[in-house]
Amino acid sequence: MRDPYEVLGVSPAASETELRAAYRKLVQRHHPDHNEGSPESAWKFEEVQDAYARVREMRAAGAIHTAGMSAAGAGAARASAAHEAGDESVVARLADLERQVREAQAARAQAEAAAADARRRARAAASDVRERSGRPSDEELGYVTTDDSFSKILDDAASRLGAWLSEAESEVTDRVTDAQRHPARKRVAELIQELQGTLTRKPPR
Repeated sequence: MRDPYEVLGVSPAASETELRAAYRKLVQRHHPDHNEGSPESAWKFEEVQDAYARVREMRAAGAIHTAGMSAAGAGAARASAAHEAGDESVVARLADLERQVREAQAARAQAEAAAADARRRARAAASDVRERSGRPSDEELGYVTTDDSFSKILDDAASRLGAWLSEAESEVTDRVTDAQRHPARKRVAELIQELQGTLTRKPPR
């Protein structure tokens, strides 16, 4: 069996680019379709295919035929390189995961800050609306009475009526000199006091 590098026309130290270029050139040259189905071309084509596959297997296994490097040494070097490449890949993936975690934490912190800011803005807006529209007073909510409440109206009415009755009583007294001895005056005073008490009494709550 011929040496695969010899079949391909390259040295064992040839680069991957040189190896592929030689392979493609020979494949095009010996392809049966380009040689009218020649049996010899078909045989050459298969030989080139087999040689290229063998070289690929050898290089994948670390058997690189370079000057001054044994097959065992080359295999160890390639195994070490593969191990280092694997370690670097793991480190790279871990670094990427850590970056994603940091980004997620930062995004969550930003979202929480934005939510807190939105709540503050909403409370401020609601407060501003209440200030502009006018918040219901305690009187409007029924917590305390106002000057327009029923009790105040009765108090005012009692005061005015009491003043009027006092004036009327004074006028009657002036006109009737003997009213001091008349039982009607006493009754008028009693009625005035009773009416004032009724009007000034606080309504039930």
